[in-house]
Amino acid sequence: MRPEASELILYVDNEEWLYRRKIAIFHALAKKKERGIYSSLLAPKAFAALLDTAAKQYTREFGSITDRWNQLFSTTHRREAAEHFAHEFKDWYEVDYPTTRHGSGKR
Repeated sequence: MRPEASELILYVDNEEWLYRRKIAIFHALAKKKERGIYSSLLAPKAFAALLDTAAKQYTREFGSITDRWNQLFSTTHRREAAEHFAHEFKDWYEVDYPTTRHGSGKR
């Protein structure tokens, strides 16, 4: 993974408001999975707006005045980060998604 994608992933995971948005996307994808309309090929697209926002905020916070967010974090970097989050979602769904969704009967 490229350093820029790793940095963007770390930034999302360490900024509370961005992390909450990521978890909200995880829940939305979980609902799609439950309804049988989830597509692993389309899952990275669900994170596009989140990663664009994170890249813009990161550049505002740590970049210089001349830095452009879409050059600091290119489309390739953001796509790589989105694919990472899509893989992370699969792990999260199997391990951390509430057991009520997996049929244990607990609420």
